[in-house]
Amino acid sequence: MKNLIRLLAIFIFASSAMAGDITWKTFEIKTGPIVAVWDQTQSSTMGWSLELVKPITPYVGVGAMIEGAFNTSGCDDCVDYRYDELSEGLLVNMNVPFGLGFGLVSNFMFLVNFQDGTVDGLYFTDPYPVDAYDADGNPIRAYRMREDNHDYYNESFMFRSNLGVSWWTLGKRFGLEFYPLDIAVIGGDARMTFSLDAVVRLF
Repeated sequence: MKNLIRLLAIFIFASSAMAGDITWKTFEIKTGPIVAVWDQTQSSTMGWSLELVKPITPYVGVGAMIEGAFNTSGCDDCVDYRYDELSEGLLVNMNVPFGLGFGLVSNFMFLVNFQDGTVDGLYFTDPYPVDAYDADGNPIRAYRMREDNHDYYNESFMFRSNLGVSWWTLGKRFGLEFYPLDIAVIGGDARMTFSLDAVVRLF
């Protein structure tokens, strides 16, 4: 227990020493494009995100984000989703600096996700029986795929986590963050995202 307390004290003192350039006025603005794919709907996503992060130490920050995107499945012979997507909520930002401006960066996001659009197509998992006859006029068993066209709306909680690589200029005023691993979970669906953020630090 004593060793754990010592390690915690060392971490706090080291963070305080390295956080000399972080004040109560320090904020980071992060913005950039996203490209994603949903698992269940098989829809492709293109959009833009904006984050406002308050660094607490060089390793930890908290903030808020908003992200807008357009989704389309582009499916010709199955269910076709086309909808706009909006996600907004809070995040915890984690940083592990390596040196020469490079480091690892990760975010844990707690968001509300809104999806609004249309859905249409053939529902292969929900066929229904129809009257059908063979060449001799005898009844045969046949089914037809259910086709539907209607408005689509979904509102749900989204948990999202990512891991990426960051790079900062020498003065830590400008940076870039690339996230090759980004997984979002919402209800029974999941989204894999690739994103690139430009970062500006204020004060």
